[in-house]
Amino acid sequence: MNRKEQIGRLLPAPLAAIVILLVALILLTPILLSSGQPAPGILTQAELIVDRVPGSDVTHFYVRGVGTTTRYSEMSIEWAANFTWSTAFPTGTLNWSVGANLSDVLAAVFATSANPVALNVSALYQVSGSSTLYIGVLAFEVSGGGTSGTDLLSSVTDTPGLAGPAPVSLSNLPLTIPLVNVGAPP
Repeated sequence: MNRKEQIGRLLPAPLAAIVILLVALILLTPILLSSGQPAPGILTQAELIVDRVPGSDVTHFYVRGVGTTTRYSEMSIEWAANFTWSTAFPTGTLNWSVGANLSDVLAAVFATSANPVALNVSALYQVSGSSTLYIGVLAFEVSGGGTSGTDLLSSVTDTPGLAGPAPVSLSNLPLTIPLVNVGAPP
């Protein structure tokens, strides 16, 4: 009898699967049963959701956590318009206005008919003396005015580590963009 057969007799496959499942449950149970806020990490990842209904001239932006019940200490959406669209992030001075600046919230929402529009978004998560900051600086433009089924949403970013998505048809929105975790705020 070879070594593989000996191990198979001592630990049959169904028993091994049960052991692996029990170990996973033991490790995950504190996270699953926790009633408080999670520690900064995967469960606190923030994202920007972009949505625009075809036929509308209003674009909606939502900053929220991937876990829908994660409360952030601060969320901010600043926006700028009146710049020339190109395939690179706008250069020169952008005049930023506050679209949303909220504390102790699950999400921040901003809507505008500006086209193109630049956003500077951030979500600060703090719990038990530790914190992390999620950011994204992006510009968006809807080609065709937003009134036909072939209109595209294009984007560019100025944030290292943030991938600006390829042009997306308005019929394929909403679009979810994970923000960049820059660690503890300065």
